[in-house]
Amino acid sequence: MNKDKFRKQKEMIKVKYPIYLMVLLAFFSCRSSQELIYMKDFSNQEIIKHLPLEDTEHLLKTGDILYVSIKSMDPDVNQVFNPESVMENGGINSFQKFTTPNGAYLYGYEINGDGNITLPNIGDINVEGVSLSKVKDVVQNKANEYIKDAIVNVKLLNFKVTVVGEVKSPGVFYNYNNTLTVLEAIAMANGNTDYASLQNIVVIRPIEDGSKTYKLNLGSKEVYNSEAFYLKPNDYVIVQPDKHKNLQLNSQLFSLSLSTISTTIAILALILNLR
Repeated sequence: MNKDKFRKQKEMIKVKYPIYLMVLLAFFSCRSSQELIYMKDFSNQEIIKHLPLEDTEHLLKTGDILYVSIKSMDPDVNQVFNPESVMENGGINSFQKFTTPNGAYLYGYEINGDGNITLPNIGDINVEGVSLSKVKDVVQNKANEYIKDAIVNVKLLNFKVTVVGEVKSPGVFYNYNNTLTVLEAIAMANGNTDYASLQNIVVIRPIEDGSKTYKLNLGSKEVYNSEAFYLKPNDYVIVQPDKHKNLQLNSQLFSLSLSTISTTIAILALILNLR
């Protein structure tokens, strides 16, 4: 009697052991939800101080490409200063052609080695070192010398960033606003994966004599004080994986394997008990 009882207890241990191991492994491989919360140290209605925009804004440099439109109420004047737009009758294609990299390169105004853009019938305008928020004023002042009540519009066409790593849709993204934050860039990539380390975001920024790197912690409001919170053209954003990613991935495989093994053992035990 005691032998049969001992044998049954032994068989039950064999069945339960893989299950216990699977639960234990799953427990240690789980991440806290706190690790995936952005800026979790905010308090209600808190005013967050951040670096002034002018301290982080992109300054135009050689090789940047601009969209420039100079219009007035006089169609004849428009034809003189915007010949390409007029030839297309102001159709939708006149704007769409700028929204691709090839179109921007072919039809935009590139800043040359002297820091100038060259506009039809106006000539050279020096814009090197001018911020995106001020370049419209520079072009406006020059256009006012030739056109009464000129309407000027200027946009940067080559504001692109690359987002890679633990995001759902990595890639190269173009921005047509004057500013772009690291949060917006990650949102363009459809957000982070469940394996992302929000405390370890790397921004690589090309500079004149190389590249400068920044480490950002998106789990803290202090990220607003980083020079890299506002991105600049050609920045790389790398969302690093969590340090437990390999354990999490392996645990899924182990869980599946252990589940299969425990099910097999349970079936065998049931068959033995029926004999």
